[in-house]
Amino acid sequence: MELALVLASTSPGGEAADVVRERLRGYVRAYAGAAEARARGLADGRERDIALRGVAHARAVAADPVHDPAAHLRLLAMGARMVLRYGSEGGGGVR
Repeated sequence: MELALVLASTSPGGEAADVVRERLRGYVRAYAGAAEARARGLADGRERDIALRGVAHARAVAADPVHDPAAHLRLLAMGARMVLRYGSEGGGGVR
């Protein structure tokens, strides 16, 4: 995810950025279901709503075509971080 942010600033349309973009899309696809399930189980309504909206946004960004490569990389990095936070066992600690 940190690499995506660097590439967004330096070479958002390059081959390396495309590879990172696809990897981030894969993370979103792989963990979004678990992240959504965990978010639905949160007791705090505000946190639950934020997490559910974050999962939905991450899925939408992963499915969107790339119009602005830099912005897309940044949004994918943030979305992947969020779904990994809620979707991976133990949550948290994702960079």
